[in-house]
Amino acid sequence: MRYLLDHLDAVKELLTLRPLGLITDIDGTISDIAATPEAAVVSPICREKLADLTQRLDLVAAISGRPAAAARDMVGVDGMVYVGNHGLERWRDGAVEYVAGAEKHRAKVKEALERIRELLPLECVILEDKGVSLSIHYRLCPDVQEVRQLVLSKVATVDVLTDFRVCEGKMVVELRPAIDVGKGVAVRSLVERYKLRSGLYLGDDVTDTDAFEAMHEAGFRGAAIAVLGEESPDGLRRSADFTLNGVSDVERFLAWLAAASARPA
Repeated sequence: MRYLLDHLDAVKELLTLRPLGLITDIDGTISDIAATPEAAVVSPICREKLADLTQRLDLVAAISGRPAAAARDMVGVDGMVYVGNHGLERWRDGAVEYVAGAEKHRAKVKEALERIRELLPLECVILEDKGVSLSIHYRLCPDVQEVRQLVLSKVATVDVLTDFRVCEGKMVVELRPAIDVGKGVAVRSLVERYKLRSGLYLGDDVTDTDAFEAMHEAGFRGAAIAVLGEESPDGLRRSADFTLNGVSDVERFLAWLAAASARPA
């Protein structure tokens, strides 16, 4: 797989095809993975360069597993589009807008959280209420594989979750409504809405491979960029066009992109 910083000419070619969009994941991409969701912080350099790029590209967006409002607060760049809950919601005009059928699951999420607290009374497990979905983090547990299996087995017994999908990420089990929406669908929606001819997508986890596929569809020129780290899932590298090594490389790339897009292509 090609290391992106050694192949920037390929990105220069994309800069000649406008409208062009830059879409990025947040955690593990522009923010280092932290022990808890609350402890994660977006790189100040990434934030600065993303703000610059909103003035130079046709679209700059973040697609996150976090709620859209939380993603907006975390990144803090005006002019960006924020898509949350893996595509189930979007921050628009100062409010959250849900895809059809998502919001009705809020009550089920509340009920499921209470039930899971009873089934998993472990201090090392963090339950995250994300409104229309929920996440169970086990990164702080001494034996992560044992707790992962326990989480999966307990979740399977919660009746209210029968119409939810069980998905996994880095040290997390995510429960999402069984709606045919993911990061790939979210990318396609942005491509259509902003009439993009080309784009760049940066991501670090298994959920981002769906978005990588959207970068490779007919009639569109895109580059899928895998941000690699110690916890990179199997298949991430294989489904990408280029790789970067961690958030520090993303900082370098965004700085280069801001400078390159400021010049005539």
